[in-house]
Formats: sequence, structure tokens, C-alpha cells
Amino acid sequence: MVRHRDIFDTTVVELEKADFNSPVVLGGFVGPTLTGFIAASYIIERMGLHQIGHVRSPHIPPMAVFIGKKLRTPFRIYTNKGGTLVVMICEVPIDDDGLYEVSQAMMDWMEDKNPQEIVVLEGAPTGEIVKEHKVYCIANERRIEQFTKNGIEAAHSALITGMGGAMLNECLARKVAGTSLITPASINIPDPGAVLSLIQTVNSVFKFRIDTGILEENVKEFHDQLNELMDQYKKFMKKGEKGPVETMYG
Repeated sequence: MVRHRDIFDTTVVELEKADFNSPVVLGGFVGPTLTGFIAASYIIERMGLHQIGHVRSPHIPPMAVFIGKKLRTPFRIYTNKGGTLVVMICEVPIDDDGLYEVSQAMMDWMEDKNPQEIVVLEGAPTGEIVKEHKVYCIANERRIEQFTKNGIEAAHSALITGMGGAMLNECLARKVAGTSLITPASINIPDPGAVLSLIQTVNSVFKFRIDTGILEENVKEFHDQLNELMDQYKKFMKKGEKGPVETMYG
């Protein structure tokens, strides 16, 4: 039986050729939170990026994604017309055993594109309601100094796992500039504020003009609903102090 090697190997499949101009590469992946993935997906939509490739691997679950009346593979690569931005997203978890192989394939493909920096967008999971979504950076010492000048502090400590961690690890091995932007994100409720903070930071650092209007409206609506719930809770507690609270059971 003849083994078709390309079917079983991890590889980047280019759908079209594109010219690159020392691009910033953003990555958003499914992890402990969906913050990074949602942020990357929002950037793709709002900047009108087009897909130029996808990753095929036995370590990526064999599933198809149907979005915007199009059938897509789960690990996709997008770029803008000027070739200054590349965004990679994966909508499914990748087998731990395959993270090295997939990250190596991505870096092999990106190396000759001369990436300016590879930036992993992440949400740090917390069970609390986050009032301030401060963004922290994880980078080498020289890059941290540059981020600090932009008002972005370095994280005291962090553990980046999954595909994002594998990409950063591969950046270290190849001496490619690798960074993570991370912000606290609630795991119990939707957290549009975390996504908004990441994108605002990307705009500030890399001088992109990603429209955040929709996100800002979502954050305001979320806070309005949250304040309403808190008011109802306070009224409930105040009523409970005066006497027994009636229940639906009488």
C-alpha cells in the first residue's frame, strides 16, 4: 500500500500567493478563555482581511466550520492587502502531542515572510467579574521597555499553554520576536471588555485603525445589564432584612 505522505503530514496549504511587507502576525486560539480567539476574529472581520491559507494536520480535529455562508477549515490564515498584517486563528483545541509539529510548520511558513513580530492574544481566566481589563505584555527585556513606554506593564508571571505557548516557544528557539498581550477575562460570563482592551492595545502599539465601535456598544450594554442586576440584588437583600422573603412556593 502506497502511503501518501502529504495527507498525513502537518503543512500550511496556501490558497493564493501574497506579498508581505514585514508583517505583524497576530494569533488567537481556543484556550482557557475564548478572548484571544474572539479578538483575532473581530480584527479579521472589521479590517476585511482575506484568507490566504490554512493548516492541515492529523493533530487538528477533522471538522469543518460553517461561517458567513462559507465552509472553512478550523485553522486559518488571513492577511491584508498591504501585507503588513497576518492573523492566524484556530477554532478547535489542538492535540498536545501535535503542538510542536503544528507550531514548527507555522514558523517554517512564516520565516521567509520576515515577520516583524509574532503576537499571541490571550485572556487570563478568572472566576470574578473583571472591572478593569488592564493589558499586560510578555516579551523579552528590550521589548518590555518599548511596551512600558506605551503604558503597558510586563506581567509578573504567566504560563501560556496550548497553541499560543507553542508559538512563543518556537519563537524563542528561532530567535524571532515573540510577544503575548494578555488581560484578565471572566470564565463565567461573556466578557466583551477583555476583547476590547486587547484590540485597543493592538491599535495603540502597532498603529492599526481597527474600528472598536461595536465592541464599545457591547461593553456599555453589558455594564448596563450588570448594574441593573446589582440594583435588583441590593433591593432583594434590603427586602430580606425587613422580614422573610416570599418565594414562588409560598
